[in-house]
Amino acid sequence: MGMQIGSFWQSAAYPVPERNEAWRNMLNSTYGAWDLRPTTPPEFDAQMTYHSVGGFQVVDCTCDPCGAVRTRADINRDGRETITIQVMLEGREHLTLDKKSVILGAGDVVIWNTLRPMSFEVIERLRKISVTMPLARLRSWLPSSWHSIECSLPHVSPGAGLLSSVIGSLSPAFLAGNLRNGEALTESVMGLLVNVLGIDHGLEPATLRESQLLLIKRYIAANLSEPDLTPTRIAEAKRISVRYLHALFESEGTTVQQHIIAQRLTQCRRELQNPRTAGRTITDIAFSWGFQNSSHFSRRFRDAFGMSPQEFRCAAARENAASA
Repeated sequence: MGMQIGSFWQSAAYPVPERNEAWRNMLNSTYGAWDLRPTTPPEFDAQMTYHSVGGFQVVDCTCDPCGAVRTRADINRDGRETITIQVMLEGREHLTLDKKSVILGAGDVVIWNTLRPMSFEVIERLRKISVTMPLARLRSWLPSSWHSIECSLPHVSPGAGLLSSVIGSLSPAFLAGNLRNGEALTESVMGLLVNVLGIDHGLEPATLRESQLLLIKRYIAANLSEPDLTPTRIAEAKRISVRYLHALFESEGTTVQQHIIAQRLTQCRRELQNPRTAGRTITDIAFSWGFQNSSHFSRRFRDAFGMSPQEFRCAAARENAASA
């Protein structure tokens, strides 16, 4: 079933004997592989409005009491790797993540990913909004702790209030097709989620800062060859202020610009040392890694490595010849 703007699905469109299978197919298409529990009545009623762009998906679901389970076999068969933020609007639901169970009510929020076995049992007719994003983006934000963040946030918590407010505001516009950049939405909501986890799930501020700094360093490495790689551009790309960007690097005793230059010098040093690039001029190598002035490059190189680029290349050539 394709994800189109304003797509709407309802069980009432199917004959009663076919509703369970139709509901199971709908769960599979939106959330991955699930098996219905026998307690799901064949005449139950459910409705979904859904839309997906660039890996960012929103589902507004209303349904009668029913249940389903996602086992390890379903996970292996499915292969889907996503993370979902579920905001409860009405009703109650019993959710089990691995061996942890929670009863969700209006205003509560739960976060889960498709790599963990889980089950749900709708206790009374509910309405919920779910935002699903690629799990890889969470791994980038929290490389050392992403696997342990499944949790529920009670409606009275600050984090639940923030997530409910943002998701409640963006969902109608997204479902109507007015928000069209899925990747930008993923980064925005993921950034909010990481900060919420820092408030409500005990993540240390240092962990959040380290994760953000790692992402920024990855961005710098990927764009190192571009001369216009400035703090302003980096801050805009990562949706943070220039002031906060500088603060992240100050914690390591350096500056953004110093880090960029150091990485560029390291790459140039590798190429000057590599026999395969012996045919390239020093200026060509320097410019290919974002330097725009050969004299400035030579001065920086000497300050960093104690010799000029030409001296270093000659010494490296002698070492390579001796090794050969």
